[in-house]
This record gives sequence, structure tokens and C-alpha cells, in this order.
Amino acid sequence: MIRPALLPAVLVAVACAAASDERDASASISTTIPTTTLGDTTETSASTDGETGSAGASSSSSSSLDDGGPKFDLSPGQDLGGPVTYPVRMIPGLVAITFHERSGGDAPTPYTFTVNGPELTTRLADPLSDANRDIKGVSTEFYDVYYSDQDGVFELDGRYLTISGVYQNALPAGGGLNLAEIGLEYEGLPTEFGNYVASFVALGDNGAPETVDYTIDGDLQTNTTMGNTIGATERLRVTLGFESSSGPPG
Repeated sequence: MIRPALLPAVLVAVACAAASDERDASASISTTIPTTTLGDTTETSASTDGETGSAGASSSSSSSLDDGGPKFDLSPGQDLGGPVTYPVRMIPGLVAITFHERSGGDAPTPYTFTVNGPELTTRLADPLSDANRDIKGVSTEFYDVYYSDQDGVFELDGRYLTISGVYQNALPAGGGLNLAEIGLEYEGLPTEFGNYVASFVALGDNGAPETVDYTIDGDLQTNTTMGNTIGATERLRVTLGFESSSGPPG
């Protein structure tokens, strides 16, 4: 038989035990949920840099974008934030290309070729001659014109235009490869001239490499003098870039 004086103490003990059970259950719940969450986060970050927290969440977000995020289709030659450019023969509206070559007289002679014509879409084999050329200047001066890369190497869908040639007269004769401008001809639009010299080759005792920038000054009364190919295995050459095909210089 329990004495009345002991009842309060028993009730207090029972209440404390109940409270303790509630705290244990609460503790069990509160530790179970974060453990699961932290376990997922730690696993994600371990696959990246081994760090937890916001870095792990960021890694998971990046992975999601890679798997199903937005993708961007760029126009030919377009960088994000940069100008749209094209291989020369694919420039919209381009119909022909004119090489202004100067061999005497009071103005250069224009030689115009269609965009997909045989002159521009092939590089002629050596040796160039009167029977194997795209343009003839003076005697012993023969030119080949074609699409190329920036180093003058033939490339059908290149972003540059090259004129190369041979000339067999040394000093006191003037040098050969006398180019005033190369013009892109559009239907209903002004001619577009080259905007920079990508590369060139000047040879012989009558070459004047300092004249090469005359090909991009927009003046048909100025022209290059690239020299001669006597005893050389390499051609004289000028390769130009254009705003529409290769973009700004550099």
C-alpha cells in the first residue's frame, strides 16, 4: 500500500519519464531528417571538390543545366557577343569578287569572277604560265586567285582571299604582283574592300613589302609591288581578310 505522502513524488517521476520519452522521440526525428539531407549533399559535392554546403548545391545545379539546360545554336563564325561572319563564298548576297590588278596605264584593270566559278574554287598547280593562270599582267606575270585560310593555303570554304603569282623580271624592272584592291561585289550594295592583310610573300631585289597595305586603303590608285620569283620555289602572294568573312583584324 502506497502512503499518500509518496504520491506526488511518483507523479513527478512519471511526468519526467514521459517528458524524457518525448525529447528522445523529438531528437530522433530531428536527427533523422538532416542526416538524410546532408548525406545527399555530401555525395553530390564529393563528386566535385569534396566540400559541402552551398558549393555542393551549386555543383548539382550545374550538372542539371548540362543535362537539360538551355543550348545555343550559333551562326557560322559567330561568337557570343561577337559579329556574325561567314566563309567568303557563303556571305549572304555576295555574287562576285573583283581583283584590281595594275600593269601600267592610268588605272588598274578589274578582273571579276563569280563566287562559285572555277577561278576561285581551285588552286592552280605549278608552274603558272600563259596557259595555266587566272589573270595575266605583263609578260611573264601570271596570277592564281582562290579562297584560302589566313596563311594563303587553299581552302574552299576559307574566310580569306588570296592572289598569288610569278614574275620573271628583276631590277631595273619594277616588281610584280601589283594589286590595288580586292572587292566583294554584292547585288544592290556597295563593294566591300578588304579590312586587313592576313599574310603576304614579297621576294627578289625589286620587292617592296611596305606597299602591302595599299591593298586595304580603299584607293584604286595605289598598289603593291611584291617583287619577282627568279630562282624561287615560292610564289609572290597577298592574302586579305574581310569584315564579313573573317571579322575585325586580329
